[in-house]
Amino acid sequence: MGFASNIVIGSASFLLGMVFVSQVVDIPLLYLPLTDAAIDNGYHFYEMWYEAPGAVKALFHAAMGLPLIVLLLKLHKWTESALFFDGTSVALQLATIVLYLSVHIASLRTFLPDSNKGSNSFNFLPQPPPRDVPATDDEKIEAVRVLAAANALVGLLLLGVIGMQIGQEYAGNVEAREQAKIDNALRTEAEAKKDQ
Repeated sequence: MGFASNIVIGSASFLLGMVFVSQVVDIPLLYLPLTDAAIDNGYHFYEMWYEAPGAVKALFHAAMGLPLIVLLLKLHKWTESALFFDGTSVALQLATIVLYLSVHIASLRTFLPDSNKGSNSFNFLPQPPPRDVPATDDEKIEAVRVLAAANALVGLLLLGVIGMQIGQEYAGNVEAREQAKIDNALRTEAEAKKDQ
């Protein structure tokens, strides 16, 4: 397996591990009867990540962006394998980033509106305009549940990225074995004709 594929698989696995850890609070929010304790656990858990130091956020963003850059470089080879496997991986990784920017950030800002104000924490996104009316409790609960559901979707997308990269390696190995069989058959046939 190539270095580029290992970067993509490693980064996707890191992010998948973060999604797996989040399931501790996501499962009670999505699949069990909703309780106040589950909601409070969700608020506290996601506030911990939202208020994380800049180095943690930078690592997370690098783990998200690096695979996309590497996949685009791999796609530049323009082989059938790159077009199918790497092209699909680019689409899946891009969908992961779009989900993060459109769902995760908006949900966090809904149920944690006062967090990260005046903090020296790393934040590259502009602050949204202030709301005219503060979010209601129902809106906050809905936002944390939407965030939990988005985590499940991100997990599926990342599994797809990993699957495509492993599939590319497997397809390359199968193709190499088949090509070796064809080369051996041609070599044997050429030697047989030479002996006649």
